[in-house]
Amino acid sequence: MRSNFESPLKIVDGSVRARGSLNWEGGETESLVSVSISQRRNKVAGMATSPDKFRKPEQDWKIDIDPGYASRFKPGPARAVGIICGMGDEVSVFFWSQDITLEDA
Repeated sequence: MRSNFESPLKIVDGSVRARGSLNWEGGETESLVSVSISQRRNKVAGMATSPDKFRKPEQDWKIDIDPGYASRFKPGPARAVGIICGMGDEVSVFFWSQDITLEDA
C-alpha cells in the first residue's frame, strides 16, 4: 500500500478534510488509515484514524482531522504524517510525511 496527501487540503468548520490516493499492492483487500496534521507556527495539531476500513478497489481515502485542545487550523503551511495498514494475505505498514498547504473551503 502506498499513498500521498493531496495538497492543498481544505479547512471545513475548523477541521482539516484530509485526503489522498490508495495505491493497492497484490494481496491487499482492505486498509486502515491514520493521519496527523500539525502547524508549528499556529501551535495546533490533530490526528484521526479512519472509523471504517477502506476496501479494494477504492482509489482514495478521506478523513476529517479535528484540532486538538482549544487551537484552530489556519490557512498556510502544515506538516502531515500518514500511516496506512494494508491488510489481506499479510499486513503491511506504509508510513510517510509530507509538507502540505491548508486553505479555507
